[in-house]
Amino acid sequence: MFIELTEIVKEGLSTYASVPKQRPISINVNKIQALHTEASTGNCIIEMRRESIKVKETYEEVKKKIQA
Repeated sequence: MFIELTEIVKEGLSTYASVPKQRPISINVNKIQALHTEASTGNCIIEMRRESIKVKETYEEVKKKIQA
């Protein structure tokens, strides 16, 4: 099963005040290792096997999508 979320794309050299770019992303829930909340923004971090993905949705929103 896949869920669709909004990824916050990490830029190389961006200023602190710049708005981060976003893009839609589909994630296979079977590949998710862990979820946690980023303390400073409240965004959810999804830990995959080889990478971490920062998404716009909150932890609770992602958890509900996975359980649906």
